[in-house]
Amino acid sequence: MSRIKGCITIGILIISWCLMFWITGSRTPWQTFSSSDRGDEVSVFLGDIPSENYDRMGFTKGLIEYIDNENAWLVGTDRGELFLFDNDGKQIWKRSLGIGKLVSMCVSHDEKIAFIGEQSPSGNLYAIDIAGGDILWKFAAANVVGAEPAKRSYPSIVHICIDQNDNVYANAYRFVTAKDGSRGYNGKAVAFNKNGDQLWQFPQNENIDSWINWCDVNDNNGKVVLSTSAYEIRPDMKYRDTMYLINKETGQLINSVDVLPVAPFENTVMRGSPNFSANGEFLAASCSDGRGLLFDGSGKVLWQRELSKPTQIDDAWINASGRDGFAVDAGVIFTTINTFNRENWQLPTPVEHPSNNSMFVFNYDGTFKYKYKALGTMEQIDFSGNIAACAVGRNVRTHNYAAHGAVVIDLNDGAELNFFHTAGPLQAVAISTNGRNVAGIEAPAVTPDGKIIGAYKLHIWHR
Repeated sequence: MSRIKGCITIGILIISWCLMFWITGSRTPWQTFSSSDRGDEVSVFLGDIPSENYDRMGFTKGLIEYIDNENAWLVGTDRGELFLFDNDGKQIWKRSLGIGKLVSMCVSHDEKIAFIGEQSPSGNLYAIDIAGGDILWKFAAANVVGAEPAKRSYPSIVHICIDQNDNVYANAYRFVTAKDGSRGYNGKAVAFNKNGDQLWQFPQNENIDSWINWCDVNDNNGKVVLSTSAYEIRPDMKYRDTMYLINKETGQLINSVDVLPVAPFENTVMRGSPNFSANGEFLAASCSDGRGLLFDGSGKVLWQRELSKPTQIDDAWINASGRDGFAVDAGVIFTTINTFNRENWQLPTPVEHPSNNSMFVFNYDGTFKYKYKALGTMEQIDFSGNIAACAVGRNVRTHNYAAHGAVVIDLNDGAELNFFHTAGPLQAVAISTNGRNVAGIEAPAVTPDGKIIGAYKLHIWHR
């Protein structure tokens, strides 16, 4: 009899595990709902994902936004799952959106709708009801930039921004690598109202033959700006300029701006900027060659600063790549990331560039205020008044794992207010409206000696 009971018990456990695996897609499903509370920190496991090489270029992502109305955190993952967690880490709802990775997020001004972009065979843009997680509408980027699954060329909604009426402006993009190693780019900017009706697409009858990683919109000047970030410029490329300014109502091109490159680079690349100031009078951008630029609202350069001068050492050109640009109340903010070898980013560099992994803050007249240097890449920055929360991720040159975590900075003087350490690199961050709570997404990584550090977790810290 005891043998039969034992078999029944084991059978029930197996059935339960199968059911949980079917629900969560995790081999260790009991961890999917686990959380830990360590004083002023709450952490929640977000599920199993592959642990990627610490030194690789593309890396695990995560999305996070604070929802003030709910006092909650909206979280998107590489597993294609969207969650809403309260401030204690309790799951309010979960929505599995598909088979792709969630790569971009923006929230409507009334905090009722989340606009989510994915990379997948369809490359969907979703509108999600924040109260309950229901899908309100979706649009497939494959409809405008195509898809070639046989070549692993999947479309993405790589960036999303909204105007004051919650009209949505999204960059759809995919690339194909040819046998000779060259890249083919397919990009399109698409605009919708908040109900999902398409307003326009740019260009109307063709694709942009460049990488379009970023966009921003401003109501005061009525413009959308797109930036390009192609690895290479070919003679046959049509969209060779650095920025394109578009009428946000009609989708018609107003003008484009060609920012001349600096040696040893052949073209100017912007990947995490530009962004308009709130009044629309300024546009701040960082370039991969290490420059920070402030433009007026029409795209005219007002000034530029050399954040990270490309330098040749032992026959290798090295620099710290610029990424973010913000024009906020505290000033004009630029960031740099890791030190790279111009010949091939994966090759070693003789030294770290002294300006890498840094935040530079200037007054609007171009005078320097201060520099804050982190020990790893600032993967994302979020603002609450004159406070910035930064996600500090990998340093692929020093492998300083103590650098990982969230840092909170006073934008008035660059003082470090808090540092919350994570075992793995922190890939995303958000700060509550009142600045009292910070949340971030940690990713696992495989170190050069084969050790796995960190886990795919949401962390919530109470300052």
